[in-house]
Amino acid sequence: MVAEMGDSGIKNLEELACQWVEEGRKLGAPQIEIYIEDSQGLTLKVYQGQVEELRSSASKGVGVRAFHEGRLGYAYTSGLDDDDVRRAIREACENARYSAPDPHNCLPARAEYSQDDLGLYSPEVEETSVDRKVEMALELEDLALQEDPRIKNVDTTLYADSVYRIALANSLGFCGSYMGSDCHCYISPIAREGEESQSGFSFAVGKKPSDLDLRFTAREAVEKAISLLGSRSIPSRRTTLVLDNLIAAEFLGVIASALSAEAVQKGRSLFAGKLGEKVGSSVVNIYDDGLMHSGLATTPFDDEGVPSRKNEIVTEGFLRSYLHTTYTASRGETDSTGNARRGSYRERPRVSPTNFYLSTGEKSKKEIIGEIDQGVLVLYLVGVHAGANPISGEISLGAMGQLIKNGEIDMPLREITIAGHMLDFLHNITLIGNDLRFIPAMGSLGSPTLVIDGVMVAGRP
Repeated sequence: MVAEMGDSGIKNLEELACQWVEEGRKLGAPQIEIYIEDSQGLTLKVYQGQVEELRSSASKGVGVRAFHEGRLGYAYTSGLDDDDVRRAIREACENARYSAPDPHNCLPARAEYSQDDLGLYSPEVEETSVDRKVEMALELEDLALQEDPRIKNVDTTLYADSVYRIALANSLGFCGSYMGSDCHCYISPIAREGEESQSGFSFAVGKKPSDLDLRFTAREAVEKAISLLGSRSIPSRRTTLVLDNLIAAEFLGVIASALSAEAVQKGRSLFAGKLGEKVGSSVVNIYDDGLMHSGLATTPFDDEGVPSRKNEIVTEGFLRSYLHTTYTASRGETDSTGNARRGSYRERPRVSPTNFYLSTGEKSKKEIIGEIDQGVLVLYLVGVHAGANPISGEISLGAMGQLIKNGEIDMPLREITIAGHMLDFLHNITLIGNDLRFIPAMGSLGSPTLVIDGVMVAGRP
């Protein structure tokens, strides 16, 4: 039987997942988990008023985990054909026979998950025509070109969306499903003045096309490009650093990686052994909220059936929890935090954040800048993953931004490097803005504008 993907499609997938668990039992699997994914998407790019790329995609498949006396086997198949799934079940069972035993390989205990409307899906994504989506991309490009005469070209203008359906069942009685949608747009305009050129960027994300504010996105991207014209370096100094909210969200991604219980248990995290200790200033409060309404990474349950929840990770600077799957929780003698995620049905669940964010303060970005006598506002970071080490905590990142003097933007900056240690950065956060914004990375990472005192900024005279 192949699932029909209509209004009842998600229930069909859930029924299939439950049926295939029973099939797994008949085939001799002591414990088994069936994960089904069915997704469709559209990606389009425009350039100079013409469609440059238009690609539709579809993916469906089943991932099977089989457990036997601490041994874990995994297999997957593309498509939802009964015979192929049976073959995957047999392969997973066979793989379990040859894997090394580990007492922490287990299924989560059955638990009820939220039935509330979490704002995961909007039919608008499927109801909006391709023609209209092309119009949106062309409009975004045109808005950027019309925003300022110094914008001579737009390097990239993109619109993309997807609709996905997930079903999960296991032999401990869990059976659940959900469907969701998302869409985003991105633009990178190029500003020129004389012989100099600078690029900017911005994006918008949402659950439906009407969530995307094209005018704001174009204006923000243009302002970033123009703000860097005439940039130069400055002599090295220790100064106050202001991280733009999008840059702060990137920075938070390094912290999220280091807070993975898997990384901690392998000794590959700067937070290993620091549970309960103060790791940041008293204004630092970090949460991971898998139930955030309309969140980019919101789901009613994680990818092994643990109910999603809001986790307190850091409270007033104290480390309260790591991010756990069922495996890491068993190994750490604690409970899963609902952070098991898969890249697709082809992959086993691993630790990953959901909506991971730093809670807001009260002041706007403008108000924050107005309080700084001398500082650097960072608008771009270069090589975050290479230059910020979640194991050692060492940071050395190329950056671009603006110099702040007497509470005002003084001049644009380039060829500067930010250096220090992650824990020092966290301990020296003195002010947090009210402009929380999420980026679609590692699930979803969100931060307001951040102020960090005493950071070494290397440049040249």
